[in-house]
Amino acid sequence: MVENGIERIRSGIGLLKPTEKIVADFIVNNTEKIIHMPIAQLSLETKTSEATIIRMCRALHFKGFRDLKLSIAASLGQTKESTAYSELEKNSTIAQMIQTISVHNIQSIQQTLIANDKRELNKVIHQLDHARKIIVIGVGASAVVALDLEHKFKRIDKWCEAIIDSHGQLIAATHVNNKDIIFAISYSGETKEIINAVSEAKKNGATIITMTQNQRNALQTYADSSLFIVSNEAMIRSAATASRIAQLTLIDILFTGVATLKFDRSIEVLDRTRKTIANYSR
Repeated sequence: MVENGIERIRSGIGLLKPTEKIVADFIVNNTEKIIHMPIAQLSLETKTSEATIIRMCRALHFKGFRDLKLSIAASLGQTKESTAYSELEKNSTIAQMIQTISVHNIQSIQQTLIANDKRELNKVIHQLDHARKIIVIGVGASAVVALDLEHKFKRIDKWCEAIIDSHGQLIAATHVNNKDIIFAISYSGETKEIINAVSEAKKNGATIITMTQNQRNALQTYADSSLFIVSNEAMIRSAATASRIAQLTLIDILFTGVATLKFDRSIEVLDRTRKTIANYSR
């Protein structure tokens, strides 16, 4: 996948400080002009300082203003996504359903990968590898994703438990320490039950990893490491569809990363798991 600089800016605007957001909004609305614009001119156009522009670039994981312009130029050269099936209507055909859902799922995955810094992903992988125990929490649609992470880690004999009821989450949060991880999944980042559990776990010294939408939210403020999901659910008028696919993609990346750190042992326990299940499936 060719990295799309414009999408990276759009998906990250919600995380920027107000003055940085002014710059980002100007760039998104003037993409063709910006690739030929020196930083001093952009500073004048947006009435912000050059230092603010540099901070915005780094907040969006660009090396600097030149790197941002190169990425935008590459984006403008890409084929534009078709918007012919941007919404499903009451009498949508099966062909329209297939097209709409697949396009939005693909876009959500691509934009999510752009929004997450590879260094942060690598950091999370090592945090998960070193944890004494991993407690994954989520409610509603996020509970499905939490259970998927538990299932995958158990296959490589990594201590992981998904807790999807609020009382159980609070109980677990009460008994964690600085060797443990609370992996909190909430697309909105505002789910009260998840915030309560994370707040308690933070008091007890646990490492907090969050997976939320790529906007400022309450849950993110507790995070030691943050992962982001980019999705536009409203376009297909259905909750937690494309976002769930993007979440599961990140889970697959994390699982593969942790398994790869201890590759030989992971292969051994995966094979043992497979044989055990096969023996009882005959």
